[in-house]
Amino acid sequence: MKNNEKILLGTACFLGGVVAGFLIAPIKKGVYCGNNNGNCVVAKEDLEEIIDQNLDNEELVQEAKEE
Repeated sequence: MKNNEKILLGTACFLGGVVAGFLIAPIKKGVYCGNNNGNCVVAKEDLEEIIDQNLDNEELVQEAKEE
């Protein structure tokens, strides 16, 4: 067996083991790849609606303070 064949066989076995490990692993809540740093992505239309709601809330707070 040539050296290149040994490397190819080792790589194939390793990658096969990785795939088998993912298939056998007890995943309860699914796989989530990402971070939870608090940032969120909002569509432009939704963002405008959120800003309008916040402006309305600020106006209500100002009115309550004045009373």
